[in-house]
Amino acid sequence: MIRAVVFDLWNTLVFSPAGSPFQRLKGLMRPEQVHLHGPLMRDGMIRPYDSVEAFLEAWREPAGLDEAQVEAMAQAFREAGDQAQCFAGAPEAVGAVRDLARVALLSNTQSFGLELLDRLGISDRIRLQHRSADLGALKPEAAAYEAVQRRLGLFPGNLAMVGDSWTDDVEGALAAGWTAIWVNREAKPRPDHHPDAPLYEVRSLDRVPELIENLQAGMRCPTCLG
Repeated sequence: MIRAVVFDLWNTLVFSPAGSPFQRLKGLMRPEQVHLHGPLMRDGMIRPYDSVEAFLEAWREPAGLDEAQVEAMAQAFREAGDQAQCFAGAPEAVGAVRDLARVALLSNTQSFGLELLDRLGISDRIRLQHRSADLGALKPEAAAYEAVQRRLGLFPGNLAMVGDSWTDDVEGALAAGWTAIWVNREAKPRPDHHPDAPLYEVRSLDRVPELIENLQAGMRCPTCLG
């Protein structure tokens, strides 16, 4: 019985035309700095910082960032947040799911610059939010899923994860024993997976409320639900 539905944030509920600020950082690094992009990105996503300035200041000396780089990197985060917008129908889908089950957020994201959650009305609809920077773990790591499950006080079979990333959202959820709902807007080929896995595929979020309702009613046929 699905009692809680956990949504991914970026590229599931919202997107930014500016692109991922963490990915943009790589293009702002000099060749001799690029090897630090991975550690820098992970640090920003698993360690809480009060602001983008505090995050970049922590990396100024280790990465040898100059003033122009720091400002350009900070601007990348500001642009991503300012330009962020919901996918069509996302707020309505979350609201409809909330009528059926508890809702929560689980996102690989930083702790700062997320005023967009209030601006876009996501905080009003999803009050239980779990960010990797606060959890200290990234999807698909088991610790991220276990933390959410523990805070919700539910068994794995009571939880469904809705997200666009096959690795982070689908494989992570299935490994945790959750139901996985893959938001595959671009109709990508489905990777190999166990045929009996509790996995369902939707092209848009407006299919999710009906899917949850059918799962709660005991329907398990992927061709009927996906």
